[in-house]
Amino acid sequence: MHCSLNPIMLGLLAIALPAFVHPAQAAELGQQVVNDPSGATQLTLGNGDTLTHSGNGAALDVSVAGNSARGDGVTITAGSASSANTIGVRASAGGSVTLTGSVIKTVGAGQGAHALTATGKGSLITVGGSAISTLGTYSHGAYAQSGGRIDLDGGSITTAGGGSRGLQATGAGSTIVAHDVTISTNAYNAAGAAAETGGSVTVQDSRITTTGNYSDGVSVSGANAVVTLRNTEVNAANGMGARVEGGRFEMDGGSLTAGGSAVMLSSGSGAPSAATIRNATLTATGSYNYGININAKDTSAEIENVSISALGPSGTGVWLPSTGTRFSATGFDITSALLGVDNRAGQVTLLDGRIKTRDASGHGLYLSREYGSSATIKATRVTIDTAGNGAVGALARMGGAAIELEDVTINTLGDTAHGLFASGSGASLSARNSRVNTRGANANGLAVSNRAAVTLDNTSFAVTGASANGIWSYLTSAGLSNTVTLRNGSRIDTQDGAGLLASGGGHTFLISDSDITARAGGDIDSGVLLHSRAVTVTNGGVTTVIESEQVTLDASNARLTGDVLADSGSVDVSLKNGSVLTGAVVQRGTGRVNGLTVDNASTWNVRGDSRLGTLANAGTVAFTAPAGASGFKTLTVNNYVGGGTLVINTRLGDDASPTDKLVIDGGTASGNTALRVVNAGGSGGQTTYGIRVVQTINGGTTTADAFHLDSGSTGYRASAGTVSLNGYDYSLVRGGNGGVAPDWYLTSDYTPPVNPPGPVDPTDPPDPRDPAPPVTPPDPMLPGGGFKNVSPESGAYAGNRLAATRLFNHGLHDRVPAGDEDDADARRGRGLWARVQGRHDSGLRMSEGRVEVDTDRSVLQLGGDLLKAPLGGAGALYAGLMGGYGDARSRAVSTLILPGSGQRTHARARGKVSGYSAGLYGTFYANDATRLGAYADTWIQYGRYTNQISSELGSVRYRSHVWSASLEAGYALKPFAAGSALDTLVVEPNAQLLYSRYDARDATLQGTRMGSGNNGAWQSRVGVRLYPQAAPAAAGKPAVRPFLAANWLHDSADPAVRMGSNTLQAQPARNAFELKVGAEGRVGKATQVSGHVFGLTGSGSQHGYGGMINVSYRW
Repeated sequence: MHCSLNPIMLGLLAIALPAFVHPAQAAELGQQVVNDPSGATQLTLGNGDTLTHSGNGAALDVSVAGNSARGDGVTITAGSASSANTIGVRASAGGSVTLTGSVIKTVGAGQGAHALTATGKGSLITVGGSAISTLGTYSHGAYAQSGGRIDLDGGSITTAGGGSRGLQATGAGSTIVAHDVTISTNAYNAAGAAAETGGSVTVQDSRITTTGNYSDGVSVSGANAVVTLRNTEVNAANGMGARVEGGRFEMDGGSLTAGGSAVMLSSGSGAPSAATIRNATLTATGSYNYGININAKDTSAEIENVSISALGPSGTGVWLPSTGTRFSATGFDITSALLGVDNRAGQVTLLDGRIKTRDASGHGLYLSREYGSSATIKATRVTIDTAGNGAVGALARMGGAAIELEDVTINTLGDTAHGLFASGSGASLSARNSRVNTRGANANGLAVSNRAAVTLDNTSFAVTGASANGIWSYLTSAGLSNTVTLRNGSRIDTQDGAGLLASGGGHTFLISDSDITARAGGDIDSGVLLHSRAVTVTNGGVTTVIESEQVTLDASNARLTGDVLADSGSVDVSLKNGSVLTGAVVQRGTGRVNGLTVDNASTWNVRGDSRLGTLANAGTVAFTAPAGASGFKTLTVNNYVGGGTLVINTRLGDDASPTDKLVIDGGTASGNTALRVVNAGGSGGQTTYGIRVVQTINGGTTTADAFHLDSGSTGYRASAGTVSLNGYDYSLVRGGNGGVAPDWYLTSDYTPPVNPPGPVDPTDPPDPRDPAPPVTPPDPMLPGGGFKNVSPESGAYAGNRLAATRLFNHGLHDRVPAGDEDDADARRGRGLWARVQGRHDSGLRMSEGRVEVDTDRSVLQLGGDLLKAPLGGAGALYAGLMGGYGDARSRAVSTLILPGSGQRTHARARGKVSGYSAGLYGTFYANDATRLGAYADTWIQYGRYTNQISSELGSVRYRSHVWSASLEAGYALKPFAAGSALDTLVVEPNAQLLYSRYDARDATLQGTRMGSGNNGAWQSRVGVRLYPQAAPAAAGKPAVRPFLAANWLHDSADPAVRMGSNTLQAQPARNAFELKVGAEGRVGKATQVSGHVFGLTGSGSQHGYGGMINVSYRW
């Protein structure tokens, strides 16, 4: 249908339309043409309107400036099988069309069936949120020509024909701007967005996908043609991501993924090509393709914050084969199969990026000046990784080739894959603030062939291959010297070579803010940090040996791992400003190590026997941990100047304990050094003289204050200034207990000095009222008068154990009060009960040293009868379940005597136990009505506990559990005659036997491993209970009955605390007397309450007191 609207018709429509606004009626329309010569016509299409046209021209055709068409929610279908090239929407000669939320499709299979066409200057099509599609060949989704303009916002474009472009702008002034549009082309030789000869296409926040063969995501051709992408994703599976044959390609954000080169710059149109790409990702997936191919004279590309991937076979990140080519990259990431950047004649500038190659001979930077007079690469803050054999990180070859590296990191993996390689006269390579890491065999950190110029500044090397050194400095003439400086984060790391190899002449290595780790055969423990040796030079058939001379290693804030080995020359080492050296110092042949200086912030970790002249230690000198019994080390110096910390490993035990040792050979140990003791598998023990940790030989000596015990020592107890291990406390003593006077010992044994007695005045005997001290029992003494210092943690562990085994122990009357014959009916059913108990015990001691323990315990236990059965004429049997929660807290105090001063001090530890119990009980009464006569009670229960020990040494938790059982029997009788004053008094003798089995996991605290021994224990009780048998209570008045119980307690427990290989015994009271006073009464008919307080006193001055409340209910 063809409909031409004139002004009269439009006026009538304008009058009529308001009557039909509510509701609007969708119209099915044919072709709509607006071509008013006066340019005063506007066509408005309503929501839901459809335009279908299969004839010539366009389904919606607006021409002449001033005429326009507008629609929302319109469906436009152009063409058919018989009308192959019908256009969907066309604006020409200044006309304009605005559509939103619409569908525009051409279904003709012929050429030129464009969905949108804007032709001529001033012609404008604006489309928002619409679906656009074409079917025919060379049928573009949006086509601007001869100065026309198309603006797209949202929606999608799909083309299905060969040669069809999603967007095509041709000719000067022709413009397409697309925002948030999805563009798909599915046929051969197509393109997502294309500009030709002055045309301009801008695509923003959009997606472009091409799948056909030879179909590019972007095509730019001809002078002044421009395609600009902003935040747009392009995927060209079988073509170039962007092909530029003259003109300019611009990209900011988004990605290009292509089966060919991601970006191809050539001169196919004769015009120069250029590309500017920022904040984007470029991916070339095909074989022999490039991320960016700059393949024509005077062609250039500039990228910023761009990622390039070319991982297809023989893929290269960037290629510059022609003279006059330029490539500039900032903030980039290049990943390729072969070469990262391959420059044969151009100029390359790289800043803030990364290059990674995968295959053999895949050099990161390959510069081979093959055309023109020069070729350059300048890289700053770039990381280069290569993986293949022979793949060099950065290679400069042939005269005129110059590579400049600044703050560059290079990592190579393959054999003969050097980090840096400079070859040929006139070639140059400089590196500043850079890092080079190689891993393959014969892959040197730096390889230099004759006459190439190499400059290194602040560069690190990690060389992990066989027969490869980090840096080799050598001289072929005596009297000369080299200086190598590594600073600002530099590093040397070798697997089978010296970190620094100095051969012949003098060498100075200035290492600051850098790391060096050297290995031999992969063994970090045998690598050589600095090797000073002679070099053999053969010249003209004459062989000359050039000895090394003065070799200096000056380290500032450096981490250095490896031995210092002097085979030739004189070596001096200085560690400053937080430097750490881990290695031995070895002198061989004519080589000497004159001195080693450690400032107050630096550390030397001594990993092997060492010898040198003077050691000045203002920082830390630490022996590394021994690998076994023979792994302890000796450091021998002529003179030692202290002021810092000396860390030694000692297998703490008796005098024969192996230990690291400082030996003063003929000189003096002075200053004041904190000696830090690290226990190396020792279990503690008693010493006689002590463990010698500083030895003097050949007339050597030490000053009186040369050493003191460091607070960082294993098990350091600040209150005493001692080292605690497995129950023993060690002190650092000059001369030990009768040892060599200038030597220093660790002693756990104190022998007070023996002074000759003074004159005694026979007329003035000692005052008997003033013993010393009068109330303190004598200290346990060792043979020879020694006092054993025992740690308080042993008492805390023993307190926890005793608390756990006794927490839920109880007798029958703790569960069930005595007879309540005033209401026998109340006991004919089963019952529930609950009890709460709290108690305090003090005076527990350890058998060695002087350790005293007191404990507070609290228990909540409840249970109930599950069974009541008559037994005999008047008897009954009860059985039930019980469970509870308990908590105990122990405090242990140990008295220590400090060797040397003899001063007494106290050390403290705390124990805590909390846990639950569950068990069964059974009770027999010969007379259930009166509860007189015989009874028997038994129970068994299991307890599971969480335990904790805490002290100055720290805190540790461990688990324990206890099985316990009880058997109790008694006989209640009224021994006094009826009518007498005591005729209601019930006397109940009773006895109880208990057994407990304790098991606990070991607890380790600062190297002290604590465990339990003698896990089984028996306890017994014999006693009597007195209470009155009251008459029945008056109505409404409960009966309250007092009681008194006296018990003799015997404990056969011999609780041992295993601390390492030592066993320390606790001494609970073997016998104790206990007295209980309480009362019980009824609250209501079925509820009974009882309570008591108790106190006990036992052997060894042990005491306890506490109380309990019981509530029971029967029905």
